[in-house]
Amino acid sequence: MKKIFILFLIVLILGVASISVLARPVIYVSVFPLFDLVEQIGGENVEVKQLVPHGADAHGYEPSPRRLADLEGADIFFYIGLGMEPWTEKAVSNLDEAGVKSIKVSEVARLRKFDEDHNHNHDHDHEETHHHGPYDPHIWLDFDNMIGIGDLVRKNLTELFPEKGDYFAQNYSEYVEKIEELDEKYREILDQRHSDNILTSHAAFGYLASRFGLKEISVSGISPHAEPSPHALARLVREVEEHGIKFIFLETLAAPRTAEVLAEEAGLEILSLNPLEGLTQEEQKRGEDYFSLMERNLENLKKALVKENG
Repeated sequence: MKKIFILFLIVLILGVASISVLARPVIYVSVFPLFDLVEQIGGENVEVKQLVPHGADAHGYEPSPRRLADLEGADIFFYIGLGMEPWTEKAVSNLDEAGVKSIKVSEVARLRKFDEDHNHNHDHDHEETHHHGPYDPHIWLDFDNMIGIGDLVRKNLTELFPEKGDYFAQNYSEYVEKIEELDEKYREILDQRHSDNILTSHAAFGYLASRFGLKEISVSGISPHAEPSPHALARLVREVEEHGIKFIFLETLAAPRTAEVLAEEAGLEILSLNPLEGLTQEEQKRGEDYFSLMERNLENLKKALVKENG
């Protein structure tokens, strides 16, 4: 009987030990680019959860009280800031009280102001800049920003899980290599371009355009669902003709009706340009990530900007 009891205790202890080994830090993120980044660096040693669901507009999404309560189970919460997730200000205050570490990743990013690009629809500028603030929140479309945010993620995961520090460092190193390779591909192809102008459905690509010397002309402003006035639409048609633009880039998750009207009126071919704010169901099924989606973006930029036959 005594031997059976001792054996039971050993099994119990081993079971508890195995559970503690299997337990992984729970990392919450607001949007897809951060989900993908934390997964790539944390790998199998962290559990990553995304708060803004795929298919939702991150600019206008409001999490339910239950979703916000789930955040209190996080070890760390990473978010963009800069008005990208308007609900985070109150959420972060509550998380501070609950002892959950919140990290605004835009604090390590190179920021650009909306007024650095004078080629988008100004009918919405004042109202939207007031809502979002002066800075463009789409910071993940600048590859250097992703390297800096990745290092921030690595440091915080290492503080949380010191025994896996070498693992996180190795993953981060491989991540940087992949980012640098992607950047080089963009440069090689876009250096062959015959035009600097890209016409987009909303002003989400300023960082990408700025990095490679492109000029973004957008149908709507910061919000993908904002609609331009008839006057602004007429001005866009004139700009399309003036610059000899043949393509318009629409997004997978948000395609304003007026952008499609503009495409029809000006005889433009429609291509996709993905701001990576979230994934469609098809992209989820295909297992797309930051790199595969940015590769697809490059393919379409090449179609629009690089002449195949000289």
